[in-house]
Amino acid sequence: MNKINFNNKGFSLIEAMIAMVILSVGLMAVGLMQIGAMKANTNALGRTDGVAVAQSELDRLRSLPLDDADLQDGGGTNDGIDGLDDGEDGSGTSPDIDLGTIIGPNGREYKVFWNVADNVANTKTVRLFVYWTDPKFGLNRVISTTVLGGLYL
Repeated sequence: MNKINFNNKGFSLIEAMIAMVILSVGLMAVGLMQIGAMKANTNALGRTDGVAVAQSELDRLRSLPLDDADLQDGGGTNDGIDGLDDGEDGSGTSPDIDLGTIIGPNGREYKVFWNVADNVANTKTVRLFVYWTDPKFGLNRVISTTVLGGLYL
């Protein structure tokens, strides 16, 4: 009589295939996570450069005297501050100063403009807008607001 031994050691073909499927799903998840991280890094680089362009332009505006032509109130009345609009298309007001397009450090084009509001006590509020288009994320923007003059003169 033959004895059948069911106490075999090792893996069957089905067990090995299931392990391969589980490993493949895990590796695909890691790959998708890497792609998402690369996209986020690209977006962060564009945003960093946009902020750098905005900061550079604000520094230039801070160095100007308050009566300079670049710091004149355009007279708009949006956003609750006389002279400032929100920079959105179709708002009914236009920017006081349109600088045009600046080529940033990464070679991307940034559209820069700002609005000025005259305040009391020889101060001005400047709102600077920087727009750019990212091929993967579409339209992006940085909006910075600062007050010029006053106690800092």
